[in-house]
Amino acid sequence: MARCGITEKRLNNRRFKKTEEMILKVFFEGECDSICRLAKRVGIARTTVYLHHHRIAGIPADYQRYILYMYKKSLKKWRDGETVEKIFEKTLVFIIRNKGYFSIALRSNNGAVYHKMVEALRPFIVKAVVLPKNSRRIYNVYAGEVVALLYEWGEKGFPEDKEKELLSNLLYVTKTFRSWLAPIMEN
Repeated sequence: MARCGITEKRLNNRRFKKTEEMILKVFFEGECDSICRLAKRVGIARTTVYLHHHRIAGIPADYQRYILYMYKKSLKKWRDGETVEKIFEKTLVFIIRNKGYFSIALRSNNGAVYHKMVEALRPFIVKAVVLPKNSRRIYNVYAGEVVALLYEWGEKGFPEDKEKELLSNLLYVTKTFRSWLAPIMEN
């Protein structure tokens, strides 16, 4: 039995991608609540739908896993010692390049994908900001602020003209985060 799911290799296959686009079109119309109905509306066999997704409700989760896989793969190419500004610039470029996938992934999870992305950024931010070992709780508050900004931007459809404004807001939150850390770093 073939494994189902969204992978980079599968999305590069024209036939798979065309079928996936048809599945997503019907999924976003919201009229199908089962694989059987989805297959019938798309005009393909149920087994073909099962090659793409196990469940209708699992479509956003499949894309969330795919985005996080691709994001972590892109993080491996980053150099150590990146500035916070560069870290967020690269993250925003990644989001803009994959905004179609983000719109699918965010359909039902209220920003969980952003939380996981910011958590994946933790080692880079720790190095860039030079965080002390006991800053985990403060980092979680900071991550919440970053996620809120990203979520708000995503709700507007990831407008590229607002990217610079978002970047300045993220840098402001980072500057505020550093001021929160000042008392801890003195000890």
